Amino acid sequence: MSPQTRTLTAEPLSADAFAAFGEYLDLGAGGERVLTTRGDGWTDRRSLHAVLETPGHLGFTLGAATPFQITGMERHHHTREVLLCAAEPVVVAVAATAGERPDAADLRAFLLQPGDVIVLAEGIWHTACHGVGKPAHYYWMATADDSIADEWVLPTGAAVTVEAAA
Repeated sequence: MSPQTRTLTAEPLSADAFAAFGEYLDLGAGGERVLTTRGDGWTDRRSLHAVLETPGHLGFTLGAATPFQITGMERHHHTREVLLCAAEPVVVAVAATAGERPDAADLRAFLLQPGDVIVLAEGIWHTACHGVGKPAHYYWMATADDSIADEWVLPTGAAVTVEAAA
């Protein structure tokens, strides 16, 4: 008997859709959680509040292309993690499963557009981000503590493939 498989299609981000996993900020368009300022030749947007509760590190990752099979997910109990979409859209899969492994039935995938920011709550399972149809870079912020091993594990229940919307 072959193992069960599940295919997820990334859905667009909104504050309501992402609420179970953390916070969504649209730095591209602004909004209620974003402060916009303007000057001579520039416009700036920032979050109204701190996105990390601890000192943070900044990272820059190149994610492989969609579609992708989930080969591992991680979670952090010591920090929130902020994922920032740069110049190209990216997709991330998340789950709020409380156990030692994420459950494939709990997984959702989201499409981040340039300017989109998500703040993963502590304990939220997540993949790396992947570019839509081609590799793409994204930024992340979190407290990086080399003494804490955040294990990458496979979801239970099914093999999962994630794709971007057609």
